[in-house]
Amino acid sequence: MNSFPAAWLDLREPADVAARAPELVKWLSEWSGRYEHVTVVDLGAGTGSCLRAIAPHMGSRQSWRLIDRSGVLLDEAVKRLSKWAHQRSLSARVEQNVWRCIGEISNYSVVFEEQDLATGPVDSGSVVDLVTVSAVLDLVSKEWCTNLARWCSEKGAALYTCLNYDGQFHFAPSHPDDSLVRSVVNTHQRTDKGMGPALGSSAIEVLAEALSAAKYQFVIAPSPWLLGSDSSALQTALVRDWSDLVFRQGGMYAARVSRWRNFRMAAIKARQSHLSVGHVDLWARPKV
Repeated sequence: MNSFPAAWLDLREPADVAARAPELVKWLSEWSGRYEHVTVVDLGAGTGSCLRAIAPHMGSRQSWRLIDRSGVLLDEAVKRLSKWAHQRSLSARVEQNVWRCIGEISNYSVVFEEQDLATGPVDSGSVVDLVTVSAVLDLVSKEWCTNLARWCSEKGAALYTCLNYDGQFHFAPSHPDDSLVRSVVNTHQRTDKGMGPALGSSAIEVLAEALSAAKYQFVIAPSPWLLGSDSSALQTALVRDWSDLVFRQGGMYAARVSRWRNFRMAAIKARQSHLSVGHVDLWARPKV
């Protein structure tokens, strides 16, 4: 599984926080109220953005395993989590390779685990109440999703997976070649990212089938990025990356994508560009 640069994860984090489906966060919060201590495994954790987003909505005592193939990103997670704790007047320290964060009513412990998730989660034998996966499923294979559902079932764990690209993005103002760029991006989404043939926009559908087979109940909700002029840096990065993908297809689209890119960059610079990028979130737990 390829790792994303920390700078990209930082750039997208505000959009991710704003996009998470609030009704699913509410489900998660209500579910966590059944536990005195919630144990979470975060797959593809990156710099720990999922913990920062949802930990305040769950019970006061939490233990997390942040798993990522990149030790560099996990090192960054320690820094960002410590800053996050300080902003909330929480005391953070490292004890015997465990990051601990303690406040008046909060008690979090976090371990950081460098692991290649190409074949799915590796069972450590420990108790798992909740599995979280953010912005990863569109990069994985059908087998990976099936293994994830099976592993959650074996653990009896709930699953929260969010910010999964659904194959749609739309700009305003529009351009005649928006559909060309979107088609190339979606085709690229289905190439192997190191975890088998990627599912792209069909990931949630495949996961839902696997969860149904594992006798889980689940809720799916949209979580689109809604990017306006205050998100010009993220829009610029997306336009650059998407147009580069089209350029790599060869010369037949070069002139068209050049015009598209220039049009998009001019609209962003003029603070007239709006972009929605479709994502979906899923909350699942074993049927009672």
